[in-house]
Amino acid sequence: MRRWIVISAATLFAILASTLPLVAMFAIDQDNANETLQLYVNDRASYTALRGERTLENAKQALVRAQAIDGADCSPEHMGQMGQVAVDAHSIEDVGYFRSGQLVCTRLGVISPPARAHAGDLDLGDEYSLHFAEQPILFKGKPRIELRRGDYGVLIMPGRFTDLVGHPDTTLGLATNQGHVLEVSGSADSQIIKALISGEPFVTSSRYVYATHAVNDDLVAFALIDREHARYKTSVDWRYILLVGGGISFTLIGFIVWVSRLQLSPAKTLEQAIRNREFVVHYQPIIELSTRRCIAAEALVRWQQQGGRLVPPDQFIPLAEASGLISSLTNLVVETVTSEMGTLLRSKSDLHVSINISVHDIESAQFLLGLTTATAKAGIDPSQIWLEVTERSFMNVPAARRTIAAARDAGFRIAVDDFGTGYSSLALLDGLPLDALKIDKSFVDAIGHDAAQNIVTRHIIGMAHELKLAMIAEGVETREQETYLKNAGVQFGQGWLYAKALPAKQFIALLTCSPSDEGLDNHRNLRVLEHEA
Repeated sequence: MRRWIVISAATLFAILASTLPLVAMFAIDQDNANETLQLYVNDRASYTALRGERTLENAKQALVRAQAIDGADCSPEHMGQMGQVAVDAHSIEDVGYFRSGQLVCTRLGVISPPARAHAGDLDLGDEYSLHFAEQPILFKGKPRIELRRGDYGVLIMPGRFTDLVGHPDTTLGLATNQGHVLEVSGSADSQIIKALISGEPFVTSSRYVYATHAVNDDLVAFALIDREHARYKTSVDWRYILLVGGGISFTLIGFIVWVSRLQLSPAKTLEQAIRNREFVVHYQPIIELSTRRCIAAEALVRWQQQGGRLVPPDQFIPLAEASGLISSLTNLVVETVTSEMGTLLRSKSDLHVSINISVHDIESAQFLLGLTTATAKAGIDPSQIWLEVTERSFMNVPAARRTIAAARDAGFRIAVDDFGTGYSSLALLDGLPLDALKIDKSFVDAIGHDAAQNIVTRHIIGMAHELKLAMIAEGVETREQETYLKNAGVQFGQGWLYAKALPAKQFIALLTCSPSDEGLDNHRNLRVLEHEA
């Protein structure tokens, strides 16, 4: 559809959209508005109750896992297992071990002297007790809610009962049947909360509209909203109809014409861009430090918008993950890489390309089918495709282990990206079938400058050697960094010292036009091609 048709249609729609609501306002009945409010607040209370049930169930499962830990001596192995319980549980901040009525250690360390355990504030049955305001000992912070059973207790993350997204106008909370508030998402009058717990399933006051919903026999979730704000959302203030009516048409016309230029919301725009294949892949060379030969490349996706502007991934990857489009984008990158690099990879069996895989992809593993099909169609040996996963991918350890094992069984190689900045431990890495880790640029930048960071860098390199993992240093920009990494036994590097990411044509020219045995001492070919790009 031509642009003038879109704008004309949008203008006509704006006029109708500004007229029809004014007519409809006079037909709004106050009772319908109140009913809408009641349904809205009841809905929020129900969601909060469901959130509370899931959070408690998650904490109970963590306690069951903790009680199955072998050994209870507060050794590093014992605390490490408690740490793994905390990592695997989405709602848990810390795990503690009690002996003879005293807290003796948590996943973070030994408590010396041991802290006396407080009696439970609420008995949930089945030997579970809830403690309302436990103060963390090994780290600062506000008091937490603790669930305890037997010799173990878990601290629940603040806000986990009420952190529902998209309801900033509504106050959500969790309380006991006796009226003690455990958690609340905003400020609320204590008398209102007491009225909520009085027994009425739905009550209204002069100021608030609110509702309750039972979580279990002991706890109740509640939601309340300011009546004035609620009326503004669901009904019409007739004093402003004439004032607003005159300007609403011009406002909507301007807004819709502006939207017609954008055509879609950000998520819809991204969805259409993926469907239209508006993404290109650039390839940053990875250099073998001992020979200075280009032995691989990291595939980096760019959004090529109208006018040729390239949008970097940090501006659209979060949107793709939040909107559920990341799998489609991953599949598009896989198709592009196998299509563009197929001939080169078939001719150079010692060359590989790394593709970044998101946390969602690792958890779902849906990308593997498309990746296997694409490499087979292109005639590429699976070992020439490396998958780079971030440390966040290991938060769901069982899913990560299954996906990584399946990828390795299919012949692909696995590298941990940005190592040292995330959540994983080397003990965790030791239990996963990995091939390489990438040292994050922040550690490379510290070489020769930051003594503390240098210690961490040496430690990472040493541990990687012990785990027999290949290493790729990211962000190499100086000869000093290159020399340090090479002498430390790091095998590969990438960064602006060698080249920025190149379009496929320039990268292929680099690999096919320069003899591989000459190395890249002068970086002449890389710099020329980078300039052309």
